[in-house]
Amino acid sequence: MVAHNFEIKEDFYLDGEKIKIISGGIHYFRVVPEYWKDRLEKLKSLGCNTVETYVAWNVHEPTEGEFCFEGFSDLRHFIELAQELGLWVIVRPAPFICAEWEFGGMPAWLLNKEGMRLRTNTLPFMNCVDRYYKKLFQILTPLQVNYGGPIIMMQIENEYGYYGDDKEYLLTLKRLMEKYGAVVPFVTSDGPMEQTLRDGGLPGILPMGNFGSRTTERFEVMKKVIGNRPFMCMEFWIGWFDAWECGKHNTSNLNENLKDLDDMLLLGHVNIYMFHGGTNFGFMNGSNFYDKLEADVTSYDYDAVITEDGQLTKKYFEFQKVISKYTKIPKVKFSTTIQRKSYGDLFVNRKVSLFSVLEDISKSITHPCTLSMEQLGQNYGYTMYRTSLH
Repeated sequence: MVAHNFEIKEDFYLDGEKIKIISGGIHYFRVVPEYWKDRLEKLKSLGCNTVETYVAWNVHEPTEGEFCFEGFSDLRHFIELAQELGLWVIVRPAPFICAEWEFGGMPAWLLNKEGMRLRTNTLPFMNCVDRYYKKLFQILTPLQVNYGGPIIMMQIENEYGYYGDDKEYLLTLKRLMEKYGAVVPFVTSDGPMEQTLRDGGLPGILPMGNFGSRTTERFEVMKKVIGNRPFMCMEFWIGWFDAWECGKHNTSNLNENLKDLDDMLLLGHVNIYMFHGGTNFGFMNGSNFYDKLEADVTSYDYDAVITEDGQLTKKYFEFQKVISKYTKIPKVKFSTTIQRKSYGDLFVNRKVSLFSVLEDISKSITHPCTLSMEQLGQNYGYTMYRTSLH
């Protein structure tokens, strides 16, 4: 493997030559591993030279001190597949990822620890992050471009400017990443407002914007904060997620998307969020609270460039036309056949009362006080509480 040098100056440079970052987001934990290569091939065929992914802590340390980097969680394999296809990689390993993912990617067992204050420079939280990063960076460190891998950038925290402004916390995260081997340039990403960019950033670290419209206006605001450094939209929202009872599948205006994509590539760099949304497996769908609690559905289709099951869309081909103005579109032969199938009708012909099988499907715990799920050692699923009234 050939070592490279990626730098952030007034623009992005790879081995001393300017490089236009055209990236698309794929979350490995939202796609079955058998389809990782297919999604990455379609990303490259779109004209992208980079793939971006979050790293979900709760996927890799579901139980405290017990780590998983195999199967669905084989982050190394996902990154190596990207490199095999000639793609660069942006990794976002912050403790909190948002991503409409359960608990923002943080493991539920954090809530069962005394004195826990999430996303703060406090020992209960940072000790857990330290242990996690020690394990995680055993995978990430050798995959950086400096050592012949494809990783060109890492993100320190995610949209922290919406949450707080503790520079010591951000600095501690940066130092932890460096302690365990991070050498590529660091970035942050926040909403494209001066306050969020400043609150969520660190001196010397390039802030990036997360937005889905009014690109020229957003970049003008960002310029006040970043100065003579490259513009990049880390999350170009080309769709949106769906919540239970929202009554529709959220879609975007394609013509507006195309104009914004063109503006981004003309003025700077882009990461398309999402290139491929995928699926919230199990209980990993997140939720949002604005006027009311809105739990996300299983599908994270996101009106993305390719569908939840990997089909090419009209948006794909229209995006490809815009991207072709800025780079040569490679010819890529897709190695995986994707077939849609009808599984027919499923009929329920038997049922049983939940209360009649409680002893078979669960265990009972008697306690004088009501305990949270985390205190019961149960991170996901359902807990039934009951008592006797006399």
